[in-house]
Amino acid sequence: MESDSTIPALALVVSILAFAFSELGATSIAGRIQAVASSVLNEEAGLSEQFRLLSNLPGGPTAGLRLLNLIALAATMVSMTAVVWASWGVRWDLTSIGGILVLVVLAGATYAARSLGMRYSAQLCTFMPRFAWLLSFPLRPILLIEELIVRNPSAEVSSPSDPALDFTLTVDPTEEVLDEHEVRMIRGVVQLDRTVAREIMVPRVDIVAVESEESLELLVDKMRTAGHSRIPIYKGDLDHIVGVAHARDVLQQLAAGKDASMTSAQQVGRQPMFIPESKTLEGLLEVFREQRRHLAVVIDEYGGVSGIVTIEDILEEIVGEIQDEFDAEEPDIQRVGDAEFAVDAGMTIDELNETLGVNVVNDGFDTIGGLVFDRLGKIPVAGDKVEHAGLSIEVIGTMGRRPTMLRVTLVHVPDSESARAE
Repeated sequence: MESDSTIPALALVVSILAFAFSELGATSIAGRIQAVASSVLNEEAGLSEQFRLLSNLPGGPTAGLRLLNLIALAATMVSMTAVVWASWGVRWDLTSIGGILVLVVLAGATYAARSLGMRYSAQLCTFMPRFAWLLSFPLRPILLIEELIVRNPSAEVSSPSDPALDFTLTVDPTEEVLDEHEVRMIRGVVQLDRTVAREIMVPRVDIVAVESEESLELLVDKMRTAGHSRIPIYKGDLDHIVGVAHARDVLQQLAAGKDASMTSAQQVGRQPMFIPESKTLEGLLEVFREQRRHLAVVIDEYGGVSGIVTIEDILEEIVGEIQDEFDAEEPDIQRVGDAEFAVDAGMTIDELNETLGVNVVNDGFDTIGGLVFDRLGKIPVAGDKVEHAGLSIEVIGTMGRRPTMLRVTLVHVPDSESARAE
């Protein structure tokens, strides 16, 4: 190689390193933000300051690094061409071969940088935010020109390929990092349009209902025992719900001097509302608001009643479990040993995964009890055991034909901290 090709060669190496560094920085920041947005936030030293710094960057948290990436890519191609021409003259065949080799090197650098960025995002984010902040200054004139050319204040810019852009939806730059409860609420609201009624409904076997010809006296007794202010009224069986009894209507009947033993439940029933299992919570909440309802009957694909859902169930998806004076305060899961837990069979697979840090796939079932049914292939009885996804599950309580309480043992302790379950 001739001496006059030394400078282009050095420029080529520097350009490739700058390209790899920009990929490393952008990926580490994006990975860090995505991890914070999708999991429970913990206070870490300097974390709030880093995120406030990133949220104020023009063009987004990684815009400066992306600009460096683009410049480095262009500089790499120019430097490669300069190296070839300085060494061998204008040889288009060698230039083409060199271009292909550079692209291969850049592809390898991209893969390595992104892998390292995702793996060590927490460590890299101790200095990357400040570096990204410095790189953002060249963007300010560009963004100003763009704003002058395109004036559309109502437009919303998003990029599904860059999770870092979701950062502004999670953190307010003027506040501290969101706490666990706030993150749960935001996640619950965002997921309303992706969660369906079947996932949160009270299943058919747990419905407290009254037969239409039963007396008001019996209806009052069921309301008092169950602690519900609204109870479905059926005729014949639960697949034929004809009304919904409201405690306020019952009190009005009693205040009017009606004989509770001679008045039927159907006389105080209101028109029921039916929805399909696939109704999203966002749509259901809107229907509840428009029709001033608080309870809906969930119908399966065959027209049978599969459960009921109330406005309280939707609120619990957003803010978490709501306990009132009638609810038992026993948690769905309790630790009974180092890697052993007593679990309510009605606990959802998603809740189990989040609490224990496991990865059970809900393939055709929603609850841990449904998993036991699926693996056993028969009606479970106390003492039955199944093993699945690193878990040993034993039935320790049943009611009728379904399990109610399970003992779950972690056969293979997951990497994530299982100590979150209290």
